[in-house]
Amino acid sequence: MNSSVRYTWLLAGLILVLLIAAVMISPAAQTATRTGTVSGDKMTLDLKTNQFVFTGNCKLTIAGPYQATMTSQKMTFKLSAEADAIEQLTTHGPTHLSLITEANQDGQQYKIVASASQGATYLRKDEKVVLSGGAEADIISLPEQPTSQRAHFVGDSITANLKTSIIEVDKAHLQVETSLESESQKQ
Repeated sequence: MNSSVRYTWLLAGLILVLLIAAVMISPAAQTATRTGTVSGDKMTLDLKTNQFVFTGNCKLTIAGPYQATMTSQKMTFKLSAEADAIEQLTTHGPTHLSLITEANQDGQQYKIVASASQGATYLRKDEKVVLSGGAEADIISLPEQPTSQRAHFVGDSITANLKTSIIEVDKAHLQVETSLESESQKQ
């Protein structure tokens, strides 16, 4: 094995060890954390651009104040300079998102199940997920029961702001479902 190939493997191994250490080490004073995990059938890392490409059965899982899972057949992303956070992530093709929101001021949480045909983009600086192309979302109040509030959105794109819990839908159509009380339940 020549020295340039050995150096490349050594550098790749060192970067991998540093990435794992950066994710595992957190300051003791930090009270809230968010953990992101990405998996897929194949991963490619471009060391020149710090871009990761996952292909085949890709899954992003975020655990923290809110719980989220995103799936697609291809995901590309970049880590922060400190290698401790995903700065931006893009999916290519059909994408599915499942999200349990943080509790609002009334303690209410919501489950959001969404999909899009063209893909999605996540930007850490804005904490926004944008689903594009034939986007749909179902929002259900938790705990989920037959009487839970439900809404179904359809639009060209759906933007979910994870920081403010605001959802925007371009070219929107909304359907709301309300449980009706039967006569026997009223008495």
